Formats: sequence, C-alpha cells, structure tokens
Amino acid sequence: MKKSRLFYAFAILFGNFLLIHQASAQGLETNPLVEIKNSSGETRKICMHKPQTITLFAIGCVTLKNNESVYWNREGVFTPFKVKVYTVQKILDKYLYTRDLPSDTGKIIIGSGKRFGFSRFKNIATKYVLKVCNTRYPDKVYFVLGFETNYGTWTEGWWNVEKGKCIEIPVSRRLKEKHNIPYGTLPRTFYYARTYYGKESLYWRGGEGDAGLCINTAKAFSKLQFRQDGTSVRTPEPCTATNEEIVKFRRLPDPSVKQEIYRLDF
Repeated sequence: MKKSRLFYAFAILFGNFLLIHQASAQGLETNPLVEIKNSSGETRKICMHKPQTITLFAIGCVTLKNNESVYWNREGVFTPFKVKVYTVQKILDKYLYTRDLPSDTGKIIIGSGKRFGFSRFKNIATKYVLKVCNTRYPDKVYFVLGFETNYGTWTEGWWNVEKGKCIEIPVSRRLKEKHNIPYGTLPRTFYYARTYYGKESLYWRGGEGDAGLCINTAKAFSKLQFRQDGTSVRTPEPCTATNEEIVKFRRLPDPSVKQEIYRLDF
C-alpha cells in the first residue's frame, strides 16, 4: 500500500515537473524580444517593471535618443509588465507616465508628450523582404545594404538591378541563416549605391551625421561592422583590408509593424 502511494506521489510530481517544463519552453518560444522605439523627438529613459501595484525596482532600463530603437530580451519575464517613461535630465530624470502591457507585447513606440503605442507580437511581421527596383536609370544600379540589430551590424553586397526591373532580398531569412538572428527582428536598414549614367557615375550615399560603414569596393562581401555587448556599447571592427573603405550610408524608413515587404527605389 505504501509503495503504491509513493508511486502515485512520484507520478504526480513528475507530471507537474513536465507541465512546468513544457509551459516554460512554450513561453520562451512565444515571447520573443520586444522592440522599443523612441519617436518622441527627445531622449527618453524607458524602464520595465513586474506587474505588481508597487514597483520600486526595474527589471531593466534603456535610454534612447530620438528615432533610436533597441530590442529588450525580457530578462526572463514572460508575463504582463509595466513600462515607466522618463525625460532624461542632467541631475534627476523626470517621470512622465506608466503603462500596463500584455505578456505578448512585441513592439513599444514612445511618442511625443505622453503618446504611447504598442503592438502584440501576433500583429507584427516576422519575416521581412526588401524589394529593390530601378525605375529610372538606364544602367544597372549596384548597391550595398547595411543591417543593424542588437545582435550586431553587418554590411553586405554587391547586388545590382537593371532598369525597369525589381529584385527581392529575403532579409530575415539571410540574417537567420548567416547570423542566427531570430525571425521577428526588424533590422534597421541602410544602403549605399552607385551606377554609371553615360560617362558619369551617380552615387546614393549619406551625408553628415549619417552612418559610416565599411564596404569592399572591388568584390562581393559580407562584413561584421560592430559587435554588441548586450548594452548600447558598440565595438567597431577594423576596416583596413585590401579594397575596404568607410562610406556614408543612407537609412531606409522602417516598414509598419504588419508590413512584410518594404521597398528601396532608384
């Protein structure tokens, strides 16, 4: 009789362990990184808290300049959570507001004043494709792309597109296969391009204040630009090999949260 009771007790405990393990695994699969974007026009500090009524200590905080974005790894929190937003000041940051968010939040947008938006992960595109078209120029346009994520920044090229044609680049699939970047991560996308129009070269490049990234001017390449350390610190990789040089890139506007295909037109 005692042996039977011990067996059933062990079976219940083992079954509970399996359920907890499965629930944890499911949580990890269905609660990916949260993208946080600051579109307020000012520098903002954003802190995440557990959903208790009193939240003195933050799970994690990020400080973002205007138009900067970052991916928060949730710090193991797969439940509803609070977000507190501050204006960054020299001495003491000024508290603005608090928002309660569901566990499946996939993107947070900090707007001007107290404007605030978020999207659930199920409403966010997970696999992005860049469609590049040459609608105007008689010669081929040769271009390089830059992809910036919290996992690192890469440049890759060269592609080309003829007049009147378009090509599609499966951005998410390439980042997953080459660098193991998870689907659902929207990279900040940059480009540098050139063509020949008669005897004169035409260039598409950034100006003062735009990102300077390394390219190879003579051959196809894929190059890591910066290593990330899990914070805002970026460690640059050298750009000193044969035919390598730093050039200014233009940035493409981000697609909307539900938009899987975004465009670059020449």
